[in-house]
Amino acid sequence: MFYTLSKMSKKSFLLLASLVSILTVQAQDNSNPDLLRMQESARAYLNRADYANAIMMYNQAIRQAPSDVSLRRDLAYTYFLSGDAKKAKEIIDPVVASSSADEQTFQVASAIENTLGNTGKAKRVLKDGLSKFPNSGLLYNSQGNVFLRDKDNKSALEAYRKGIVAEPSYHMNYYNASKIYFQNDDAVWALLYGEIYVNLEPTSMRASEIKKMMIDAYRKLFSPGKDDELPKFKAGNTSTGASLQDFDGVFKSLMTQNASAISDGLNTENLIMLRTRFMLAYMRNYSINLPFTLFSYQDKMLHDGVYDAYNQWLFGAVENAQEFSLWIKTNSKSYSDFERWRTSNLLQPANYDPKPSK
Repeated sequence: MFYTLSKMSKKSFLLLASLVSILTVQAQDNSNPDLLRMQESARAYLNRADYANAIMMYNQAIRQAPSDVSLRRDLAYTYFLSGDAKKAKEIIDPVVASSSADEQTFQVASAIENTLGNTGKAKRVLKDGLSKFPNSGLLYNSQGNVFLRDKDNKSALEAYRKGIVAEPSYHMNYYNASKIYFQNDDAVWALLYGEIYVNLEPTSMRASEIKKMMIDAYRKLFSPGKDDELPKFKAGNTSTGASLQDFDGVFKSLMTQNASAISDGLNTENLIMLRTRFMLAYMRNYSINLPFTLFSYQDKMLHDGVYDAYNQWLFGAVENAQEFSLWIKTNSKSYSDFERWRTSNLLQPANYDPKPSK
Protein backbone atom coordinates (compact mmCIF):
# COMPACT_ATOMS: atom_id res chain seq x y z
CA MET A 1 0.00 0.00 0.00
CA PHE A 2 1.45 3.34 -0.97
CA TYR A 3 -0.87 5.72 0.86
CA THR A 4 -2.55 5.48 4.24
CA LEU A 5 -6.24 4.73 3.88
CA SER A 6 -7.01 6.99 6.80
CA LYS A 7 -5.80 9.97 4.79
CA MET A 8 -7.57 9.33 1.50
CA SER A 9 -10.82 8.05 0.09
CA LYS A 10 -11.19 4.44 -0.98
CA LYS A 11 -11.84 5.65 -4.53
CA SER A 12 -8.59 7.57 -4.65
CA PHE A 13 -6.72 4.67 -3.12
CA LEU A 14 -7.93 2.24 -5.78
CA LEU A 15 -7.09 4.65 -8.58
CA LEU A 16 -3.60 5.37 -7.32
CA ALA A 17 -2.74 1.94 -5.96
CA SER A 18 -1.18 0.93 -9.26
CA LEU A 19 1.69 3.35 -8.62
CA VAL A 20 4.66 1.01 -8.66
CA SER A 21 7.37 1.00 -6.05
CA ILE A 22 9.93 3.53 -7.15
CA LEU A 23 12.53 2.88 -4.49
CA THR A 24 15.95 2.53 -6.05
CA VAL A 25 18.39 -0.08 -4.85
CA GLN A 26 21.41 2.18 -5.17
CA ALA A 27 22.07 5.86 -4.98
CA GLN A 28 23.88 7.63 -7.81
CA ASP A 29 27.18 7.59 -5.96
CA ASN A 30 27.39 3.84 -5.37
CA SER A 31 31.02 4.20 -4.25
CA ASN A 32 29.92 5.88 -1.01
CA PRO A 33 29.07 3.16 1.54
CA ASP A 34 27.61 5.65 4.03
CA LEU A 35 25.24 6.98 1.38
CA LEU A 36 24.12 3.48 0.45
CA ARG A 37 23.46 2.61 4.10
CA MET A 38 21.36 5.75 4.51
CA GLN A 39 19.27 4.89 1.48
CA GLU A 40 18.83 1.29 2.58
CA SER A 41 17.77 2.48 6.03
CA ALA A 42 15.34 4.94 4.50
CA ARG A 43 13.76 2.18 2.41
CA ALA A 44 13.53 -0.10 5.43
CA TYR A 45 11.76 2.62 7.44
CA LEU A 46 9.43 3.31 4.52
CA ASN A 47 8.52 -0.36 4.19
CA ARG A 48 7.46 -0.25 7.83
CA ALA A 49 5.46 2.94 7.22
CA ASP A 50 7.81 4.79 9.58
CA TYR A 51 7.68 7.93 7.46
CA ALA A 52 9.34 10.28 9.96
CA ASN A 53 12.53 8.22 10.11
CA ALA A 54 12.48 7.58 6.36
CA ILE A 55 12.26 11.32 5.73
CA MET A 56 15.11 11.94 8.13
CA MET A 57 17.35 9.39 6.39
CA TYR A 58 16.54 10.65 2.88
CA ASN A 59 17.33 14.20 3.97
CA GLN A 60 20.70 13.09 5.32
CA ALA A 61 21.44 11.18 2.09
CA ILE A 62 20.55 14.20 -0.07
CA ARG A 63 23.00 16.34 1.86
CA GLN A 64 25.72 13.96 0.73
CA ALA A 65 24.46 13.64 -2.86
CA PRO A 66 22.45 16.79 -3.63
CA SER A 67 22.25 16.05 -7.38
CA ASP A 68 20.90 12.50 -7.04
CA VAL A 69 17.48 12.46 -8.70
CA SER A 70 16.43 9.15 -7.15
CA LEU A 71 16.93 10.39 -3.59
CA ARG A 72 14.84 13.53 -4.08
CA ARG A 73 12.18 11.55 -5.92
CA ASP A 74 12.02 8.99 -3.14
CA LEU A 75 11.84 11.73 -0.51
CA ALA A 76 8.89 13.29 -2.35
CA TYR A 77 7.29 9.86 -2.57
CA THR A 78 7.73 9.40 1.18
CA TYR A 79 6.05 12.73 1.94
CA PHE A 80 3.29 11.67 -0.44
CA LEU A 81 2.78 8.41 1.45
CA SER A 82 2.75 10.25 4.75
CA GLY A 83 -0.18 12.37 3.57
CA ASP A 84 1.75 15.60 3.02
CA ALA A 85 1.16 16.04 -0.72
CA LYS A 86 2.02 19.76 -0.59
CA LYS A 87 5.49 19.07 0.79
CA ALA A 88 5.88 16.25 -1.74
CA LYS A 89 5.08 18.71 -4.53
CA GLU A 90 7.63 21.18 -3.19
CA ILE A 91 10.31 18.46 -3.34
CA ILE A 92 9.39 16.97 -6.72
CA ASP A 93 8.74 20.13 -8.77
CA PRO A 94 12.40 21.13 -9.28
CA VAL A 95 13.28 17.52 -10.14
CA VAL A 96 10.54 17.04 -12.72
CA ALA A 97 11.50 20.36 -14.32
CA SER A 98 15.10 19.27 -14.74
CA SER A 99 16.64 17.42 -17.67
CA SER A 100 17.55 14.58 -15.28
CA ALA A 101 13.96 13.56 -14.49
CA ASP A 102 13.32 9.86 -15.13
CA GLU A 103 10.09 7.96 -15.83
CA GLN A 104 9.27 7.44 -12.16
CA THR A 105 9.80 11.14 -11.42
CA PHE A 106 7.06 12.05 -13.90
CA GLN A 107 4.85 9.30 -12.49
CA VAL A 108 5.25 10.45 -8.88
CA ALA A 109 4.80 14.11 -9.81
CA SER A 110 1.59 13.31 -11.68
CA ALA A 111 0.21 11.27 -8.77
CA ILE A 112 0.94 14.15 -6.40
CA GLU A 113 -0.84 16.67 -8.66
CA ASN A 114 -3.76 14.25 -9.00
CA THR A 115 -4.09 13.91 -5.24
CA LEU A 116 -4.03 17.71 -4.86
CA GLY A 117 -6.91 17.92 -7.35
CA ASN A 118 -4.77 19.41 -10.13
CA THR A 119 -5.95 16.99 -12.80
CA GLY A 120 -4.97 19.23 -15.69
CA LYS A 121 -1.45 19.62 -14.31
CA ALA A 122 -1.23 15.87 -13.74
CA LYS A 123 -2.06 15.27 -17.42
CA ARG A 124 0.49 17.84 -18.58
CA VAL A 125 3.21 16.26 -16.45
CA LEU A 126 2.52 12.87 -18.01
CA LYS A 127 2.40 14.36 -21.50
CA ASP A 128 5.83 15.89 -20.89
CA GLY A 129 7.06 12.56 -19.55
CA LEU A 130 5.81 10.66 -22.58
CA SER A 131 7.47 13.14 -24.94
CA LYS A 132 10.74 12.27 -23.21
CA PHE A 133 9.99 8.54 -22.73
CA PRO A 134 7.65 7.63 -25.63
CA ASN A 135 8.00 3.88 -24.99
CA SER A 136 7.11 4.00 -21.31
CA GLY A 137 4.33 1.60 -20.43
CA LEU A 138 4.56 2.96 -16.89
CA LEU A 139 3.66 6.52 -17.95
CA TYR A 140 0.88 5.41 -20.29
CA ASN A 141 -0.60 3.47 -17.38
CA SER A 142 -0.41 6.56 -15.18
CA GLN A 143 -2.07 8.58 -17.94
CA GLY A 144 -4.87 6.05 -18.13
CA ASN A 145 -5.33 6.24 -14.37
CA VAL A 146 -5.77 10.02 -14.53
CA PHE A 147 -8.42 9.66 -17.24
CA LEU A 148 -10.08 6.95 -15.18
CA ARG A 149 -10.34 9.31 -12.22
CA ASP A 150 -12.15 11.72 -14.55
CA LYS A 151 -14.52 8.85 -15.46
CA ASP A 152 -13.28 9.08 -19.05
CA ASN A 153 -13.06 5.33 -19.61
CA LYS A 154 -12.65 5.70 -23.37
CA SER A 155 -9.52 7.85 -23.06
CA ALA A 156 -8.23 5.65 -20.23
CA LEU A 157 -8.56 2.54 -22.38
CA GLU A 158 -6.82 4.30 -25.27
CA ALA A 159 -3.90 5.17 -22.97
CA TYR A 160 -3.62 1.60 -21.66
CA ARG A 161 -3.69 0.26 -25.22
CA LYS A 162 -0.95 2.67 -26.29
CA GLY A 163 1.08 1.50 -23.31
CA ILE A 164 0.70 -2.12 -24.40
CA VAL A 165 1.96 -1.25 -27.88
CA ALA A 166 4.81 0.91 -26.56
CA GLU A 167 6.05 -1.58 -23.95
CA PRO A 168 4.42 -5.02 -24.33
CA SER A 169 6.23 -6.44 -21.30
CA TYR A 170 4.81 -3.88 -18.83
CA HIS A 171 2.03 -5.60 -16.86
CA MET A 172 -0.31 -2.94 -15.46
CA ASN A 173 -1.71 -1.79 -18.80
CA TYR A 174 -3.00 -5.32 -19.43
CA TYR A 175 -4.60 -5.36 -15.98
CA ASN A 176 -6.42 -2.07 -16.37
CA ALA A 177 -7.41 -2.67 -20.00
CA SER A 178 -8.82 -6.12 -19.23
CA LYS A 179 -11.05 -4.67 -16.52
CA ILE A 180 -12.44 -1.99 -18.81
CA TYR A 181 -13.06 -4.51 -21.58
CA PHE A 182 -14.89 -6.70 -19.08
CA GLN A 183 -17.04 -3.74 -17.98
CA ASN A 184 -17.74 -3.03 -21.66
CA ASP A 185 -18.88 -6.66 -22.16
CA ASP A 186 -15.97 -7.37 -24.50
CA ALA A 187 -15.19 -10.85 -23.22
CA VAL A 188 -12.53 -11.56 -25.87
CA TRP A 189 -10.07 -8.90 -24.76
CA ALA A 190 -10.99 -9.19 -21.10
CA LEU A 191 -9.86 -12.82 -21.37
CA LEU A 192 -6.74 -12.26 -23.45
CA TYR A 193 -5.37 -9.23 -21.64
CA GLY A 194 -6.36 -10.76 -18.32
CA GLU A 195 -4.42 -13.95 -19.03
CA ILE A 196 -1.37 -12.01 -20.18
CA TYR A 197 -1.44 -9.96 -16.98
CA VAL A 198 -1.67 -13.05 -14.77
CA ASN A 199 1.40 -14.48 -16.47
CA LEU A 200 3.37 -11.26 -16.15
CA GLU A 201 2.54 -10.71 -12.46
CA PRO A 202 1.49 -14.16 -11.17
CA THR A 203 2.03 -13.67 -7.44
CA SER A 204 0.11 -10.44 -6.87
CA MET A 205 -3.29 -10.20 -5.20
CA ARG A 206 -4.54 -8.69 -8.45
CA ALA A 207 -3.76 -11.98 -10.21
CA SER A 208 -6.44 -13.79 -8.19
CA GLU A 209 -8.88 -10.99 -8.96
CA ILE A 210 -8.23 -11.33 -12.69
CA LYS A 211 -8.48 -15.12 -12.60
CA LYS A 212 -11.98 -14.78 -11.14
CA MET A 213 -12.84 -12.17 -13.74
CA MET A 214 -11.71 -14.51 -16.51
CA ILE A 215 -14.19 -17.19 -15.46
CA ASP A 216 -16.95 -14.58 -15.52
CA ALA A 217 -15.69 -13.41 -18.92
CA TYR A 218 -16.08 -16.94 -20.29
CA ARG A 219 -19.68 -16.85 -19.09
CA LYS A 220 -20.13 -13.55 -20.91
CA LEU A 221 -18.53 -15.01 -24.03
CA PHE A 222 -21.14 -17.76 -24.22
CA SER A 223 -24.10 -15.67 -23.03
CA PRO A 224 -25.85 -13.67 -25.76
CA GLY A 225 -26.03 -9.96 -25.14
CA LYS A 226 -29.21 -7.99 -25.51
CA ASP A 227 -28.20 -6.81 -28.99
CA ASP A 228 -26.83 -10.14 -30.23
CA GLU A 229 -28.56 -11.78 -33.16
CA LEU A 230 -28.56 -15.40 -34.22
CA PRO A 231 -26.50 -16.22 -37.32
CA LYS A 232 -28.50 -15.85 -40.52
CA PHE A 233 -29.92 -19.12 -41.81
CA LYS A 234 -28.36 -20.41 -45.03
CA ALA A 235 -29.23 -23.95 -46.00
CA GLY A 236 -26.16 -26.09 -46.51
CA ASN A 237 -23.77 -23.35 -45.41
CA THR A 238 -21.48 -24.44 -42.59
CA SER A 239 -18.87 -21.71 -43.06
CA THR A 240 -17.89 -19.82 -39.93
CA GLY A 241 -17.55 -16.58 -41.88
CA ALA A 242 -14.46 -15.67 -39.88
CA SER A 243 -11.90 -13.74 -41.92
CA LEU A 244 -8.23 -14.55 -41.51
CA GLN A 245 -7.74 -10.88 -40.64
CA ASP A 246 -10.60 -10.68 -38.15
CA PHE A 247 -8.95 -11.86 -34.97
CA ASP A 248 -11.99 -11.23 -32.75
CA GLY A 249 -14.17 -13.13 -35.21
CA VAL A 250 -11.75 -16.06 -35.33
CA PHE A 251 -11.59 -16.24 -31.54
CA LYS A 252 -15.36 -16.18 -31.09
CA SER A 253 -15.95 -18.60 -33.96
CA LEU A 254 -13.52 -21.22 -32.64
CA MET A 255 -14.90 -20.89 -29.14
CA THR A 256 -18.44 -21.32 -30.43
CA GLN A 257 -17.47 -24.37 -32.48
CA ASN A 258 -16.10 -26.02 -29.35
CA ALA A 259 -18.81 -24.91 -26.93
CA SER A 260 -19.91 -28.54 -26.46
CA ALA A 261 -16.94 -28.87 -24.08
CA ILE A 262 -18.87 -26.85 -21.51
CA SER A 263 -22.29 -28.32 -22.24
CA ASP A 264 -22.69 -29.50 -18.64
CA GLY A 265 -21.41 -26.27 -17.05
CA LEU A 266 -18.41 -24.03 -16.71
CA ASN A 267 -15.78 -25.55 -14.44
CA THR A 268 -12.03 -26.00 -14.54
CA GLU A 269 -12.09 -29.42 -16.20
CA ASN A 270 -14.44 -28.24 -18.93
CA LEU A 271 -12.41 -25.07 -19.46
CA ILE A 272 -9.32 -27.23 -19.98
CA MET A 273 -11.18 -29.21 -22.64
CA LEU A 274 -12.54 -26.07 -24.31
CA ARG A 275 -9.21 -24.25 -24.33
CA THR A 276 -7.32 -27.32 -25.57
CA ARG A 277 -9.68 -27.77 -28.51
CA PHE A 278 -9.47 -24.06 -29.24
CA MET A 279 -5.68 -24.07 -29.18
CA LEU A 280 -5.38 -27.06 -31.50
CA ALA A 281 -7.73 -25.46 -34.03
CA TYR A 282 -6.10 -22.03 -33.81
CA MET A 283 -2.55 -23.29 -34.19
CA ARG A 284 -3.56 -25.50 -37.11
CA ASN A 285 -5.53 -22.91 -39.08
CA TYR A 286 -4.64 -19.38 -37.98
CA SER A 287 -1.28 -19.21 -36.22
CA ILE A 288 0.67 -18.27 -39.37
CA ASN A 289 -1.58 -15.39 -40.44
CA LEU A 290 -2.45 -14.26 -36.91
CA PRO A 291 0.57 -15.02 -34.69
CA PHE A 292 0.03 -14.37 -30.99
CA THR A 293 2.67 -14.92 -28.32
CA LEU A 294 0.06 -15.94 -25.73
CA PHE A 295 -1.16 -18.76 -27.97
CA SER A 296 2.38 -19.82 -28.95
CA TYR A 297 3.12 -19.95 -25.23
CA GLN A 298 0.13 -22.19 -24.58
CA ASP A 299 1.01 -24.35 -27.59
CA LYS A 300 4.45 -24.95 -26.09
CA MET A 301 2.75 -26.02 -22.86
CA LEU A 302 0.63 -28.50 -24.80
CA HIS A 303 3.71 -29.99 -26.44
CA ASP A 304 5.64 -30.05 -23.14
CA GLY A 305 2.78 -31.75 -21.28
CA VAL A 306 2.06 -29.03 -18.72
CA TYR A 307 -1.05 -27.43 -20.21
CA ASP A 308 -3.55 -29.16 -17.93
CA ALA A 309 -1.59 -28.11 -14.84
CA TYR A 310 -1.34 -24.55 -16.20
CA ASN A 311 -5.11 -24.33 -16.51
CA GLN A 312 -5.52 -25.74 -13.02
CA TRP A 313 -3.17 -23.01 -11.80
CA LEU A 314 -5.15 -20.45 -13.78
CA PHE A 315 -8.67 -21.42 -12.74
CA GLY A 316 -8.67 -24.22 -10.17
CA ALA A 317 -8.27 -22.32 -6.90
CA VAL A 318 -10.67 -19.50 -7.81
CA GLU A 319 -13.30 -21.80 -9.37
CA ASN A 320 -13.40 -24.43 -6.59
CA ALA A 321 -10.69 -24.29 -3.92
CA GLN A 322 -11.63 -27.65 -2.40
CA GLU A 323 -11.45 -29.53 -5.71
CA PHE A 324 -8.22 -27.76 -6.58
CA SER A 325 -6.63 -28.89 -3.31
CA LEU A 326 -7.70 -32.46 -4.06
CA TRP A 327 -6.28 -32.19 -7.59
CA ILE A 328 -2.96 -30.96 -6.19
CA LYS A 329 -2.77 -33.94 -3.82
CA THR A 330 -3.38 -36.46 -6.59
CA ASN A 331 -1.27 -34.65 -9.21
CA SER A 332 1.58 -33.26 -7.14
CA LYS A 333 4.27 -34.29 -9.64
CA SER A 334 2.42 -32.78 -12.61
CA TYR A 335 1.96 -29.53 -10.72
CA SER A 336 5.61 -29.43 -9.62
CA ASP A 337 6.68 -30.06 -13.20
CA PHE A 338 4.54 -27.16 -14.36
CA GLU A 339 5.89 -24.79 -11.70
CA ARG A 340 9.45 -25.64 -12.73
CA TRP A 341 8.50 -25.18 -16.38
CA ARG A 342 6.95 -21.78 -15.69
CA THR A 343 9.99 -20.41 -13.88
CA SER A 344 12.17 -21.12 -16.93
CA ASN A 345 9.57 -20.28 -19.60
CA LEU A 346 8.26 -16.77 -19.08
CA LEU A 347 5.65 -15.22 -21.35
CA GLN A 348 7.14 -12.44 -23.49
CA PRO A 349 4.41 -10.43 -25.29
CA ALA A 350 5.43 -8.86 -28.59
CA ASN A 351 4.54 -5.82 -30.69
CA TYR A 352 3.14 -8.03 -33.44
CA ASP A 353 0.45 -9.54 -31.20
CA PRO A 354 -3.14 -8.92 -32.39
CA LYS A 355 -4.73 -5.70 -31.15
CA PRO A 356 -8.35 -4.92 -30.27
CA SER A 357 -10.29 -3.22 -33.04
CA LYS A 358 -11.86 -0.82 -30.54
